[in-house]
Amino acid sequence: MGSKPISFDEKWAEIYKVMMLKRIIEGLPDLTISSEEYMTVHTCVYDICTGSPPCDANIERLYNKYREVYEEYIASTVLPSLREKHGEFLLRELVKRRENHKVMTRWLSRLFHYLNPAYVKQRIVPTPHEVGGLSALGTRCMQS
Repeated sequence: MGSKPISFDEKWAEIYKVMMLKRIIEGLPDLTISSEEYMTVHTCVYDICTGSPPCDANIERLYNKYREVYEEYIASTVLPSLREKHGEFLLRELVKRRENHKVMTRWLSRLFHYLNPAYVKQRIVPTPHEVGGLSALGTRCMQS
C-alpha cells in the first residue's frame, strides 16, 4: 500500500491557518496558535519539501506563496498604517511595524526553513528569512 500523494492545496490550507500570526502580531484579541497547529504546519511544510520524491513544482509553489504572504501583509497592513502619518507619529508607527515584522519573519522563517535546502540553494533565490527581512520591507515600502 502506497501513501496518499501530497495534495498541495490541502497542505497550503493548513499552512495558511498559521498566517493568522499576522493578526496576532497586530494585537487582535483572542487569537492564539496552539502547539498542535504549529506542528501541523511544520509537518505540512516538511511534507511538501521532502515528499517522496519531492515535487519541485510544489516546492516552488510553496516558496511563491510564502513570498505572497509578505507582499500581502505589507500592502494591506503596513503601508496603509504609514500613509496617513507624519512626523513623530510616523516614526512611532515605523518602530511598531519594524518590531512586528521582525517577529513575523522570525516565526515564519523557522516554519519554512525546509525551503532552504530543498529549493533556495538549487534556485539561488533569497532564503525565507531574507524574503521577510527588514531590507525587503524597506525596499517594498520605498517602491510604494
